[in-house]
Formats: sequence, C-alpha cells, structure tokens
Amino acid sequence: MPELPEVETIRRGLEQELIGHNIVSVEVREPKLFAGNKNSLVGQKVISIDRRAKILIWQLEKFWLVIHLKMTGQLIFVPNKHPNNLLVGGHPDEKYSANLPHQYTHIILGFDHGTLYYNDLRKFGWMKICSSVSEVDKLTQELGPEYDDTSFSLGYLQQKLSQRPKTKIKQFLLDQKVIAGLGNIYTDEALFCAGIIPLRPADSISSAEAVKLYKCIPRVLKIALEHGGSTLKDFRHINGGYGSYLSYAMVYGRAKQPCKACQTPLKSVKIGGRTATYCPNCQK
Repeated sequence: MPELPEVETIRRGLEQELIGHNIVSVEVREPKLFAGNKNSLVGQKVISIDRRAKILIWQLEKFWLVIHLKMTGQLIFVPNKHPNNLLVGGHPDEKYSANLPHQYTHIILGFDHGTLYYNDLRKFGWMKICSSVSEVDKLTQELGPEYDDTSFSLGYLQQKLSQRPKTKIKQFLLDQKVIAGLGNIYTDEALFCAGIIPLRPADSISSAEAVKLYKCIPRVLKIALEHGGSTLKDFRHINGGYGSYLSYAMVYGRAKQPCKACQTPLKSVKIGGRTATYCPNCQK
C-alpha cells in the first residue's frame, strides 16, 4: 500500500493534469468498488484534489469524489492529444500491462481531454461520491493527525504512548488512529532515526526518546516527499517515474545488510504480521 509520501506524490500529479477539466463519462465495471450515482459526476468540473492520510479527495462543482487505492489500486491517465504519454500512479503489475481497458480495469472516468482508468488487481480499493463536506469527514473522522498538523504535538505523542502499555512501538506507529499516513516503510525509518528498537512497548519510550521520535517522523516523511516517495516492486508515481527514497533508506528492505551508520548487520522481525527491520546496535 502506498504511504503518505506516495499518495501525496500521486495527488500532485493528478492536480496538475485534472484541475479545471470536466468529467464527460463514467463507466463502473465492478459495482462493489463504487458508491453513489455515477451519472451525477457527468459534467462536473474538478475544482481541487486534496489528500487526507492515504485517501484522495476530489472537490467537484457539486460533489466530492473520495478515492482509496488500498493495496493494489492504480490510476492511469491517458491524454487524448498524446496517448503514449501516460500518467501512472499507484501499483503497477505485469498483469496490468495489457491494453487499456483490461480485465483489471474496474472504473473509467472520461474527461474532456483524456481518460482516467482505475485498475485494481485485488479489488480492495474504492471510490465514493459524497454530497457534503460532513459526509467526506465521516470517511476520515477516525484518522489521527498527520505529521504536519498542529494537533500532532509532543504532548499528544507522549499521551498516546502512555496509553498503549502492551503495544509494540512499531504497531503503535502503524495505527492510523494515532498518526495518519505512516506505513511499514516510514515507521522503520522513523524508529531508526530515533534510535528506538521496534519491539519496545510504547509506554517504555522515555521523554528524551519521545522528543527524538517526534522530530524524526516529519524529518523522514519530508525527505521521502522530496524524492517522490519509495519505489517497491509494485509502486510508481503519477508521472510514470519511480520514487527514489529507498536509495536513502537506512533500514527498510535492508535486512542482513550492514547498517549504514555502524556496519552492524541489520535484523528483521515480524510484528503484528508486518516485517520490521532495525539495527541491533543503533536502536535500543
């Protein structure tokens, strides 16, 4: 699943391509992935494209279109004038390489200047039409603050840490109700930055360590945003290129390789079904 930096990169690309353009047709091939009256989108102009955590929020003239790519969702925009100049965001897969639309194309939005295809191999993602801001808010109301929200303060982080005595710090950071937008990649990186081993209980984090973690979360995410997010085997960003953050990653995906800081072989461990990679020397 793309994390905050990847979804923000997608958002920026879509914003450049779709703002001010009208939806002229909507085809829903898999009804369970689409909620709302598809015909209400026809003729609607895209006013803005925002993001909340890992969710894309399009403001149209009369409605809002909310999109979650989940695990294997992919957006491809094909412009009319230059059909070979594809804009790709989300999860590429060899099975997606057939001519569009293909068997994994479930929703097609026609625009006045091109076509947006929503592909989803595992059908976990979704699109939903909302008629009000309050309806949009209901979809995101359980999400915690993001790294750059004013409500994400050191006091907030320390309070949440103290309330989760049996939760390992890796799982704590993955909880979208605590901090929205973090996933497997950036929790590993933030914990390395803060010198905290991912197996520690959340309430064992000292005040000094909490300060480090509070500073490291935005530091890691900002660096990732600067480099277009991370490229895994199944992620490309909206301009069809690859995010380069993993070239800068300190621990994620580097199990058994030497630590970039101290040369100690990195270790990995399963925590709540997710793999955490860490340095046994730099992280305590």
